[in-house]
Amino acid sequence: MRMIPLPADRFDRLLPLLEPLAMNTLFARAVLAQGAPGRVFADSCEAPRVGYVVHRYGMSLLFGEGSGEIAAAVLAMPRDAPEWLQAAGPWHEPLERAPGVERHERVNFAFVREAARPQRQHHVVRADRSAFDFEGSVVPRSFWAGAAHFEQEGTGFVALADGRPAAIAFSAFITATQLEIGIETRPEYRGRGLAAAACEALIGHCLEHGLEPVWACRGGNTGSIRLAERLGFAVARRLPYYRLDARS
Repeated sequence: MRMIPLPADRFDRLLPLLEPLAMNTLFARAVLAQGAPGRVFADSCEAPRVGYVVHRYGMSLLFGEGSGEIAAAVLAMPRDAPEWLQAAGPWHEPLERAPGVERHERVNFAFVREAARPQRQHHVVRADRSAFDFEGSVVPRSFWAGAAHFEQEGTGFVALADGRPAAIAFSAFITATQLEIGIETRPEYRGRGLAAAACEALIGHCLEHGLEPVWACRGGNTGSIRLAERLGFAVARRLPYYRLDARS
């Protein structure tokens, strides 16, 4: 069995397969809605039962109903860089047995407004299109098609230090009801509460506009987990998460 590229005009055929999943699927939805760059594969163009969505940032999701052959087909695909795969279906056993695959943990959080603890005050401003060029890994350019796209469809806040942008909290993915938070701090300003201040402003924006703030991270990212808990997030579920080696 093989997975084939799905034409963009049929991406929406995979959306019903996401509905029953009790996990954060915003990055996959963003790609399927063609609001984020990525690649989409399915077992069939006409009536897909399995979907495989790869976001440009290196995250992917395998979902639907299928056999171990599907997992083997996905693992055999070329990838230019390591990939972080989430699987929702009967593929965990073959994935864990496969060479070049490391099992990790993905943590999904739920926001509990009453649990939030106010953070230290810093000068925070609304992000504009210049924030698209913020340096780092978890930054707008990793999730949005361009500065204009981010300015028109996304949102974020920047914490300033020494008169310059020091930390950013922004919408990595956004729907009509949810906003997933991405954060980055310049190395020389870490440990000063700047990311927390920017996140607090973005969470306030979410609550004012009827959006549920969403947080997720790798299980080994203790800094992200601690920050999430200070901001009012509680662990909702822990899921297997697979690191796939690059493959030519």
